[in-house]
Amino acid sequence: MKANILKTNIIRIVLIFFVLVCLYFIISTGQILLKTNERLYDFAELKRLNEELYLQIDLQNIHTTIENTENSINEINTLMDKISSNFVITKLFYNVEHVELLDTLKSRLKTRNDIIRNYYIIRQDISKSLFELNKELPNTIDFKQMAQAYALLINSRFISDFNRDEFDRYLTKLINEPREQFDYEFLIKIQHVNDNLITIPNLKIQNKALKIESKIDQLLNHSIEHFNSALYALITCSAFLLVVAFLALTKNGILSNQNRSNKAKLKQLAYLIDSNPNQIIILDKFGRISSVNNSFINSSSFSQEDIINQELSALNMNMQGTDIFDEICQSKDVKTYNEFVSKSKDGILIYENIVAIPMLDEFNDISGAIILKRDITKERLTSKELNFKNAQLQESSNIDNLTGLRNLTSLNDAIKANQNGTLIYLMITDFVNLRFFYRSDLIDLIFVAIANSIKLAISTYKIDAMAYRMQLDEFCIWYKGDNIKKDIKYLLEYFKSKNITIQTEGGFEILPNISITIGISSNEDKPNLNRLTQAILAAQDAKDKDLSFSFYNHDNPIEKNYQKNATITRLIQYALNENRVIVECQGIFDIRENKPKISSYEILIRILDQQNQIHYPNEFLSVAKLTSLYLALTKQVINRAFELLERFGDKKRFSINLSSVDMMNEPVKNLFIQKLDSCSNPQNLTIEILESEGVDDYDAINPIIQEIKNYGCKLSLDDFGSGYSNYYRMLELNIDYIKIDGSIISKLPFDKNAQSVVMTIVDFAKRQGYETVAEFVSTPQILEIIKNLGIDYAQGYLLARPVLPNNIE
Repeated sequence: MKANILKTNIIRIVLIFFVLVCLYFIISTGQILLKTNERLYDFAELKRLNEELYLQIDLQNIHTTIENTENSINEINTLMDKISSNFVITKLFYNVEHVELLDTLKSRLKTRNDIIRNYYIIRQDISKSLFELNKELPNTIDFKQMAQAYALLINSRFISDFNRDEFDRYLTKLINEPREQFDYEFLIKIQHVNDNLITIPNLKIQNKALKIESKIDQLLNHSIEHFNSALYALITCSAFLLVVAFLALTKNGILSNQNRSNKAKLKQLAYLIDSNPNQIIILDKFGRISSVNNSFINSSSFSQEDIINQELSALNMNMQGTDIFDEICQSKDVKTYNEFVSKSKDGILIYENIVAIPMLDEFNDISGAIILKRDITKERLTSKELNFKNAQLQESSNIDNLTGLRNLTSLNDAIKANQNGTLIYLMITDFVNLRFFYRSDLIDLIFVAIANSIKLAISTYKIDAMAYRMQLDEFCIWYKGDNIKKDIKYLLEYFKSKNITIQTEGGFEILPNISITIGISSNEDKPNLNRLTQAILAAQDAKDKDLSFSFYNHDNPIEKNYQKNATITRLIQYALNENRVIVECQGIFDIRENKPKISSYEILIRILDQQNQIHYPNEFLSVAKLTSLYLALTKQVINRAFELLERFGDKKRFSINLSSVDMMNEPVKNLFIQKLDSCSNPQNLTIEILESEGVDDYDAINPIIQEIKNYGCKLSLDDFGSGYSNYYRMLELNIDYIKIDGSIISKLPFDKNAQSVVMTIVDFAKRQGYETVAEFVSTPQILEIIKNLGIDYAQGYLLARPVLPNNIE
């Protein structure tokens, strides 16, 4: 209590201190506002006098009177003296920079006064000189020239674009000519007047360079800012005092209403406690029950007389032995108890959630507690029922609806749990052919019959195993027995001795010759190869060898091929994820001249592994074509090709390999056309269609080729001679080049048949207007032969190896 009073007194002292500071600040700020307002008037007056001075004086106006100008100068000087003597410098509103600005203005005003006085001296000298010249002109010897010079001088004062430099040269020429002394002195005086006329504009430039108006405006703006700042501070302090006064006035009203409000709230709280559906118990500081609500009376069967002034333990609240009030007395935090077990007066167990809230007095000491009880008995029973049904549902989700066996999900769960045992994989031999002879509903009946046969075989021979159905014709047995060879023999004999019988609408139908192929895993998972995969590989090995069953063997060629494919797949996926798909470029040379020169570059795909080792297409492309990764690689090569086209512009030509399958693939085709649309020079791109893969649907691929050629691209038929070489259908492709397969080119030095094939291809190409390209040109002998055969272009290690794009010359 004393601590609270001390805290309140400290707050009051601090508040009074702030009020006194605000009052002092308001008085000081008012004085500053008065002085700043006076400065505002002085600077505004200074600005007005300065503008009047500029109106009076124009350094090109010869009619200005010196008396008016001197009066204005004196007024400005007097005002500046007043400003300087009364200029207030305080930490709040002025700083050294503003004082320096005022000193700069005073210095520049003094400089301008000197300029103005100099101007009047020059002007008087001009007037005097002109008077003397006018008087002496009739007495000059060479009157004509002197009169002309004098007239030009007079005119120069009124002509704005008069060329004074040319006039100066004219005077110098006249002065340098031989003449009488009187005329010479007359010209010298004209030159003196002309020099003074030149000086006057320079004085004007010097005056403008002083920028006196700008300095006055800066000081005026600073004064306005200071005035606004002081005014804002005054308003803020006044507002603070008003708020304090308002709070002081309203505090009494609040306190006077508080008692009435508290009484109303207590009445409402009592009503809420009595009408609350949850049970509420109020304890005093000794742990005795001081009050309960109606919900508690109705739920517990206790009456008010039974429990008032009783300790909490009289209610049989906690069957777990926890004393709630003891825990509350040790902490001022709210306590929560879930799944609290109590007994009613009749001895019935009740499950409850309880929240115990300590009550604190004015000294922040615990003076009692409020206990809220919520009966969750029904909820708990309902939850148990739901959990039971969820377990049943989970169990049913692991069952294959058709056969009643456990399904693939259940099998995967068993594998993940790393259960001991061996997996036996069963599939229907030649199931693909079977589907051609039976309807889908009969196929389902066959699956059911096979599942029943597996279950009967396990039951008949007492095999320690669990059957699963994976999908379609694939079944698995989780085997935990100790003689698998014997039990596999039993399974095979059972299927051989038992014909598959199914029940149709017409009765029963016996399906002979339904055989199964079995693969058996090892009894443990291997790195990157679990038992299910082992069993599937073993079954595939049995099928390839026309055996009924096969055990998993880690030296099996199928597994080695599987492991190799998995490794390559991971390599490709890594390269795609880490942006490590690259391209190299191999030059294609024009050999029709004596010295071969590069005509274009073929873009070749490569990928980099984690050690930055390059992998070539023959290592990964065949595996990629078996997966969706091939599509991703093709898109990467297309992107790289168009990047090179943009990078080299019209300087280089490039070619890219696409199969007819690529061109028929919708995402690849759309990407390729999109890139062509945005390409600056698509005419520098050649598409090489792989003839070795064959073109089956010319009608479908021709529109795509024509659309590409409309962009100006060239078309080449790659690997020609190694595939189908359908000359007639090839004419439908509208090609530009034939690229002869390297396997034929490499045989030219020693194989007459190869020479005949190449001659036939070249002769056909020339008749159709196609140009020819030879691949695999690796020796000077081959190069000489293909030149003699009339081939146009050559590509091979003899001429250039593939290089990275940065190494292209």
